[in-house]
Amino acid sequence: MRRKKELMDKLRVKILQDRQNGLTYEQIQRKRGVSSRTIANLVKGKDPQRFCQMCGETDPEKLEEHHPDKVNHPNYTITLCASCHAKVTRKQQQERNREKKNQLVIPEIIPALKVPVLTQPQVRYTPSRPLTPQEKRWIGKRFFYGSGGIAIGKGMFDKRLPGWVRILLIILGSGLMYGGSKIK
Repeated sequence: MRRKKELMDKLRVKILQDRQNGLTYEQIQRKRGVSSRTIANLVKGKDPQRFCQMCGETDPEKLEEHHPDKVNHPNYTITLCASCHAKVTRKQQQERNREKKNQLVIPEIIPALKVPVLTQPQVRYTPSRPLTPQEKRWIGKRFFYGSGGIAIGKGMFDKRLPGWVRILLIILGSGLMYGGSKIK
């Protein structure tokens, strides 16, 4: 929702007062109902000398502030355009996800029960057993029906293939379906 210029000027004064009173961006967001980007734009203003640190974009409408390390240095930002900002943020998110996956699972001990509680579910391994003849027939039928259906569908609906290949696929698929029906 776009705000009118007078409303933005009033909002800027209120946000500047909130910042002077020591409120953080998150507290101002909750109090005023605006995004952190709007707050940053109103607090810092739009400087025509700013440019994207990665690609050199100078259009002030496309520039955003990026927090490289929000935890350790919450007030340090760099200027990036919207597309570079999205790329950098996506890359940071992927690294965070990779770090989470690589963390070791350490069981926590509940003192009262003395029972280990794992933070992730354990996967139980069950040794494989030989298939029964009935299971083998079931798998064989499903294989023939499935591959026959795929071949028929490819022959009927893939318009990129030449006509003779499509006909051949339909015939082949029909043969596979017929073979699956003969498994008893």
